[in-house]
Amino acid sequence: MFIVNGQHFLKGIKVASDENFKENDDGTITDIENDLMWAQKDSRQELGKWLNWDEAVAYAKACNEQKYLGFDDWRLPTKSELRDLLGHKQIYGEMFLRLPPKPKRNVANYQPGGEWSLWTSETRYDSYAWKCYYPSGKEICVDQQVSTTGTSVRLVRDL
Repeated sequence: MFIVNGQHFLKGIKVASDENFKENDDGTITDIENDLMWAQKDSRQELGKWLNWDEAVAYAKACNEQKYLGFDDWRLPTKSELRDLLGHKQIYGEMFLRLPPKPKRNVANYQPGGEWSLWTSETRYDSYAWKCYYPSGKEICVDQQVSTTGTSVRLVRDL
């Protein structure tokens, strides 16, 4: 990795750094590179339960009606926005989930713990919606009404 004009590059590809994400000390984190503001807590952290897609949409609407964190233009993220955010695994884990940095492991391919997923705003065939998994980054399209153990929504807004 090398740095040019304060930007981090790995083999010519720009990579995320803590400088791309700014904690605002008000429950939000600014994604400087993408001109987005993310809610630091997801719906599971706020409500203590998992949501199906319709509940996630209702949660965003309720947050806007109540001016959650001082704003009324929260929305579900697109697949692309969520893919980009979850691609910064270490930053996401530390800033959003408050996970301590993982110690280096000597056992190859061992990943402790499970995955959970976040809803996106994107739908298909009027009854399916896309969600993205952390930490794997995989994306799947599922029935909006299915049991959603492990699925929440992280709200985002444009700057």
